[in-house]
Amino acid sequence: MDSDSPLLTGPVARPVLDEIRSILGRRIIWCPLPAAVLKRFERRRQAEFAMIARLGWPLLLLMVVLVGGMGWWFFRAEIQAADLLLWWQGIGLELLVLAVAMATVQHPRVLPHYQGCIVVAGILNLGIALLGAIIIGSPRLAQVDSYVCMLIITIQVLALRLSLWASALCGLGALVFSVAGAAMVWGKQPDWSMLLWFSAGSLLVTLFVGAVLERLERISFLQGLLLEHESQERERLNRKLDRMAHQDALSGLANRRHFNVLLEREWERLRREERPLALLFIDVDYFKAYNDTYGHALGDECLMAIGRALANAVRRPGDVAARYGGEEFVVLLPGTGLEGAREVGERIIGEIDAFAIPHAASPVSGIVTVSVGLAVLVPQASLATADLLARADTALYAAKRAGRHQLVVSEETIALQASWP
Repeated sequence: MDSDSPLLTGPVARPVLDEIRSILGRRIIWCPLPAAVLKRFERRRQAEFAMIARLGWPLLLLMVVLVGGMGWWFFRAEIQAADLLLWWQGIGLELLVLAVAMATVQHPRVLPHYQGCIVVAGILNLGIALLGAIIIGSPRLAQVDSYVCMLIITIQVLALRLSLWASALCGLGALVFSVAGAAMVWGKQPDWSMLLWFSAGSLLVTLFVGAVLERLERISFLQGLLLEHESQERERLNRKLDRMAHQDALSGLANRRHFNVLLEREWERLRREERPLALLFIDVDYFKAYNDTYGHALGDECLMAIGRALANAVRRPGDVAARYGGEEFVVLLPGTGLEGAREVGERIIGEIDAFAIPHAASPVSGIVTVSVGLAVLVPQASLATADLLARADTALYAAKRAGRHQLVVSEETIALQASWP
């Protein structure tokens, strides 16, 4: 669709969509558009007209030339004396009006008002043809001019994207213009039966066809809006499901399932590249006591704060922080050696300390703190991701035994650090 698609989201969407469904369900003769989408429909018609004006104006000019030239060729025996001058004057004026109108509506400031421009041009074009039918002396040429009028009416109503009211105004204005011009300049009155039969009759029939087509266009437009809304809803639900599949709802971090997928992927990549993979295992100190003291609602808020701290501390695009379960968190640092991983772990401890979340039941500190276990290894075919998890978990329990609120590096990592980049 177009840039107005936000119309289908937000608080305004529901009543507008309900009104659209109600209109489509009533199956009434005319299809009114809700005020919220009317301008959008008009802009779409304006865009369609702009394409016609940009690509089709040479064909319109060529059609006028062909009609004038073929008319003269087929009826040159009747086009004599004064009628010959009137014939070519009429063709020239038609070309001039059409060329000026098509050139004018190309301007960006004029295009939004194209209906007014085309109404004026249509009154002049149709009026000139009707005027010729009134003042030309040859009855046969007058009849030919009447057929030309029918062709002009068809183009105005069905091809130029005019609204029905604009089309009706164009036809009535041309009738007044031609009848008044013939009376005041040439002192002639039209053959009213011929005028009403060919011109007014064809206008009414064409307006009826135009009304049927515009009704179908409006229905199609409203159905398109509903389809667009349903497509947006599907995309929104798919994004939501994707987040649910990969994101922990409470902390906003990656969930354990997604972490496991990323761990396996990074393990294989770094095994090929022979580069280190670091893992931080993080546990909130005495979190059960925190829940018992402050309640589970504040416990959830505490975990959300831990999630924000981890998100702030993990800064590289490839690094991943995840909630592993309960009050346990993990941070995966691909391509990171011991010192870089230690720096991230200390930063995490500092970020959480900076929140200064009260924890009166903690024997370690009066605020919420965390313990961190760190392990780093270079993935190999003889090892598995479970080895990295086990080493980080062992380091975490060592941090707890050492008094908590600190980072401990696994013994295997310390023993092998000299071989890493």
